[in-house]
Amino acid sequence: MTYGNRWALNNPHVSLHIPTDSRITIPTQTKRNGQPKRPRHSVKSIISNLHLLLRVPSFRRWPLKLHFFTPEVHKAWAKCCEDATEPIRTTIPVYTDFGPAKATSGGSSIPAGSPSPWGIHALPIDYVSMKSYVEKTIGVYTFEREGDCVVCGENLQPGEGLYATCSNTGCEGTGHISCWSRHLLGSNAEEDIIPISGRCPECNGEVTWADMMTEMSLRLRGQKEISKLLKKPRKKKSAGAS
Repeated sequence: MTYGNRWALNNPHVSLHIPTDSRITIPTQTKRNGQPKRPRHSVKSIISNLHLLLRVPSFRRWPLKLHFFTPEVHKAWAKCCEDATEPIRTTIPVYTDFGPAKATSGGSSIPAGSPSPWGIHALPIDYVSMKSYVEKTIGVYTFEREGDCVVCGENLQPGEGLYATCSNTGCEGTGHISCWSRHLLGSNAEEDIIPISGRCPECNGEVTWADMMTEMSLRLRGQKEISKLLKKPRKKKSAGAS
């Protein structure tokens, strides 16, 4: 979450991202300088405003994911979704990670099994999940296998444009960024600017715009990250080896 949407979530009573007639949190007091005073937050108000912000034009097409780490908050989210006047888009994934199961003994909670990372500590902060995707695209662009644009059919000259490649395993469908964007937006091209997801014209598998842009950014500007990602681990010396 960026500073902009964090600020909007913390200040929904004054955020310009929320239309006045849609505002849920209304200030009832003012500060000494005359500015509206932030109303006290509750789980219900935070969840309700989060749901609202995911529907406003400023944020509704961002490649965001929702992670819930406590059952109580997730339950509040489910209730909010049930009561909302309109849903958030179906392409926003929702994940739950409530941590290890716990058993109670003598009034104290005891973690079941060996401890393992969960919650925010289990969130991926590197590019390991994209390793196979990156390895594939390195082969495509290193050996100039771009071929023809999967959308417009024009031959893709190596190193002479911004190209993106399908993220599905076994598919090397490649095309101009502008062509991919137009294809994924489809009939919404006149209303929206940023694509979300769609089908690859080559393999018909689902692709996500955010994944394709992450791979392209790595390929063009993240050589250190790619080297670290593809670095082979050193073999451990066997016991007794000199």
